[in-house]
Amino acid sequence: MDKPLSLDDIARHANFSPFHFHRIFTALEGETPAGFILRVRVEKVARLLQEQKNASITEIAYRCGFNNYTSFNRAFKKYFGVTAQEFRKLEKAVFAKDKQFYNAKGELLDRTGKTIHYEKAGIFAFGNDTIMQDADIQVRWMPPFQVAYIRFVGDFYQIGETYDKLIGWASQQNDLLHLEGSAFFTVYHDDPSVTKMDKLRQSVCITIPDNFKPGSPVSKMVIDGGKYLAGYFKLSDMEFEKAWNTIYRTLIEDGYTFRNANIYEMYKTADNTPLSQPYKVHLCIPVE
Repeated sequence: MDKPLSLDDIARHANFSPFHFHRIFTALEGETPAGFILRVRVEKVARLLQEQKNASITEIAYRCGFNNYTSFNRAFKKYFGVTAQEFRKLEKAVFAKDKQFYNAKGELLDRTGKTIHYEKAGIFAFGNDTIMQDADIQVRWMPPFQVAYIRFVGDFYQIGETYDKLIGWASQQNDLLHLEGSAFFTVYHDDPSVTKMDKLRQSVCITIPDNFKPGSPVSKMVIDGGKYLAGYFKLSDMEFEKAWNTIYRTLIEDGYTFRNANIYEMYKTADNTPLSQPYKVHLCIPVE
């Protein structure tokens, strides 16, 4: 994100001419390559502004690919309706109930058009009925995981079909589902408190051996290792919001700070056959 990303360079990596790459990308994504890059950069700045309070706005903007502070300010206000300084004062929305997001002050996130702000909820919806008691949550050092993945873009409540597709592919790959330590993952690349639901990027993944060469319909990446606040849960489809609320409450109450890496869910295949309820899942938030 901090490197120049010209259309010519990106098209060359994809083995297309710039003209054809621009046309195909725009048709697939519903936005131009330049528009996509700018949006993702601005959204990453917004996320880091609320997660890394000790870093300056200029430093964060530079790390996300903005070399001109004036153009950055203009782009940020265009996307969020407030300046970066004003946005940083807003407390991050981390709690969810019925697909709506709230911050610890009980303010409801309102993300419409190209503006973002918080409203006082009539009755604060986050309470004991939206968390899980006696959860197993602790700081863990997680290893890196090499995975094959299929990207899903959209409402994360609709990710089931992508899992079906990955499981179908993995079942044909020489016992990939039954390798020792095998696990499925959902990796979240965007923050729903800043990115609109229809643009959220998620990767549905399964661990692969070091020398494995995946082909269509999957690609290959590494999930970062490091320090995570990790919670272990047994969940039904309807309990994921409560589980995430519970681990975020622990993060806030114990004073942990976010680390710049992706949040993920991990389902060990030995415990899930195949991903039938209740799901036995580790929820992992990267922390400093």
